[in-house]
Order: sequence, then C-alpha cells, then structure tokens
Amino acid sequence: MEMTSTAIEKFLEKEIGLSADAVGSDIISKAVQLRMKDCGLQGPGEYLECLMSSGKEQEKLIEEVVIPETWFFRNRESYVYLRQYLKNEWHQKSKGKTVRILSVPCSTGEEPYSIAMSLMDSGIDRSKMHIEAVDISTAAVLKAKKARYGSRSFRGGDLGFRDRFFDPEENVYVLKESVKQMVKFCTDNLLRKGFSKERDPYDILFCRNLLIYLSPEAKKEALAVIKKLLTSEGILFLGHAERQVAVEQGFAGIHRPGVFACRKERRKAPDEKKEIVDAAFLPKQRIFEKAARTGFKGNVAPPFFSREVASKNVLKTETVKHESPEKQSDLFDGAQRLADQGSLQSALKLCSDFLKQNPTHVRANFLMGLLFEALDDADKAENCFNKALYLEPKHSDALSHLAFIMEQKGEKDRALGLRKRAMRIHGGV
Repeated sequence: MEMTSTAIEKFLEKEIGLSADAVGSDIISKAVQLRMKDCGLQGPGEYLECLMSSGKEQEKLIEEVVIPETWFFRNRESYVYLRQYLKNEWHQKSKGKTVRILSVPCSTGEEPYSIAMSLMDSGIDRSKMHIEAVDISTAAVLKAKKARYGSRSFRGGDLGFRDRFFDPEENVYVLKESVKQMVKFCTDNLLRKGFSKERDPYDILFCRNLLIYLSPEAKKEALAVIKKLLTSEGILFLGHAERQVAVEQGFAGIHRPGVFACRKERRKAPDEKKEIVDAAFLPKQRIFEKAARTGFKGNVAPPFFSREVASKNVLKTETVKHESPEKQSDLFDGAQRLADQGSLQSALKLCSDFLKQNPTHVRANFLMGLLFEALDDADKAENCFNKALYLEPKHSDALSHLAFIMEQKGEKDRALGLRKRAMRIHGGV
C-alpha cells in the first residue's frame, strides 16, 4: 500500500509538480479512494495500474486533488495596486498599446473576472484590454465560463461590485455578459513544455497560491516559465507566502502594504537600503515571507511562526488545558496547516475550537488575526491582534499588523506609534 501511494504521489509530482508534503498525503489518499470507488476497483495496486494506462483517469485524479479555494477580489489590495499601476505607470509608457494579462491557475474564474472588473473601473478603453485565464482543471474552466456563483465566492465587507456586475437569480449570482466577454479561458498546464512558446508576452501575470503546492524543482521551473511569459517590466502577483520564493529566483519585490507582487527586472533606487528596512515592518509581507522560508515538518516551528518569533515571544511556555497536550497540539497544528494551504475558513474553525479551551494562547490569537485579515475582516483581525498584544506586549508582528489596520482606518498617528514600538522591539531597544 505504501509503495503504491508513493508511486501515485511521484506521478502527480512529475505531471503537475504537486508536492505531497505541501498538499498533504491524506488529501491525495482521499482523492485516490474516491477515484477507486468511481472506477469500481478494490485495491490501490489495481488503481495504480489503471492510472498508468489511462490518460482519462490521470485527468480525473488531477481534478480531484486540485484545491479550488478562491473568491472575488481575494487580497483586495492587489487589485487596488493593479489599477494604480496601469493608470499611473503603464499607461504613460504604453499609450495606444493593449495591456495583456494572464491568470494562471484561474480556478473557477473569480480571479480573472475580478481583474476584468478592476480594469473596467480604471477607465481603460475596453478595446485595449486582453485577459487570458488558464487552469489545469477542465471542470473549473467550465464553471468559470458559466460564470454563475454562490455566496462563498463573495467575501468581505465591500460587495458593491456584486450589485453592479452581477444579476441575482434564485440562489446564485450571474455575471453580466459585458464582463464575461472580456476573459478568454482555456485548459492547460503552466508546466507543460511549450506553454510559454505558444503565447505572446504579458504585461501582468497573476499566479497566486500555486507555488505553495509545488515541489522545489517545480517551483523553479514554474518561475522560469513565468519569466519567459512576462515582458521586460512585467508585474507578477503572487500568494501571501510566495513572494520570497520569486525574489530568491531573481524577481524584484514590490514593497506595498498588503500587496504580494514582484517585477520581472530588479530596479536599484538610491534609497534601496531604506526601502528594505521599511519593508521589514510592512504587515503581512514580513510574516508571510518568513512562512515561505521556514516551512514545517514534525516539531519544527510552523510556517506562520518562525523559530525566532516563537522563542522571542516565549510561546513555548504556554500551557494547554482540559485536553491532553498532544490532542490540543494536533488541533492547532491542523489549523496552521490549513491556513498555509489556503483553506482559510477551515483553519478559522479549527483555530476557534482551539481557543475555546486555550483562550490565553498567544500564537492562536495571532493566527486568528492573520486569518481574519486575509478574509478582509479588519475589525475581527484588530480584536485578535489586540488580544495577542495583551498577552504578549512585545509581540512585534502583532504590532506591525495592527499598525497596518490603523493606517487603513485613517488613524495614522496611532499606526505610526505602533510601528515604532515594533521597530524598537525588533531592534532590541
């Protein structure tokens, strides 16, 4: 059984770059069990033989392990930056040209349609917009083309766009035809040989929450393909835990609060050193870049909390109540793992369950804050970060995130004070 599971995991890594360590062997195992049942097969050995001999079955297994966790305007700051960049920078240099944008993987369409709505709001001539969307899942692409979405696709407090761009129909919202026509969908694999050669360069490329599921080799390969796909000054948007991986492969990080993006080419500025220092205290970026670097296996500090942060905030001394430490640790580790995989709502549920029995756990309160922040619920995130600070006043990361929230609320003086506290703690003052 173990040899068969390993063979299936190696197949998935070879075909789509999927890392069993990243996505979780249990998820792959459940997908295999479902496929075995549908195929009427009794044992893993029979299924492996079927998988290796059937291209159709290979496609179906890949469909089963793909994780389609997405919603409209996920990480809203990225879309704000996209509009500003196109209007203030790209348009000035490229007057008369068509802006070319690619979303890969596009999942069920929420991301490319969010891009289309952003461009429509930016005032750019529609004839000068070209948006392509690619995903390895045929089922996801078919759903994207239908453009009919339930409530899970709409999250956060600002849903004004839904009234303007969707028509309600029973229990779903149907995207207006004017937006649907702006996106060209197709089924394909970014890691397929020839993928980049068949396409003209893009000015903007969204590739969010793909790299976190890939093996180290597949990450490098994906970023090499992305470099070929981008124009010389192209912008790459990534997931919250992926920007550092791209920087390590030669991309230049864009330092904007809440925006996880890079330029294809590095740009050296006179105040480059100052920019790097300031970037260390931008919320989300700092903590999630640590996440990308640290990773976790067994008893290693989990991705959201590096060894440095864990020891500095004396988090290892926290006690566990009611249930055994092992059971509670499993619950908390599970929440962190789900968060890293992008399953934010599931992570939120586990973290909430953990906090019911461990209300004074610093890391759990901080993780809850990160999750609410990623889900665009600033008020709940603020409450969680304040709890973490009450329990550990020198928690510099909670201070940085709280400063960002205050800044967004327009409380600049308070934000500045919080950021200075974070810098003093980080510098050991």
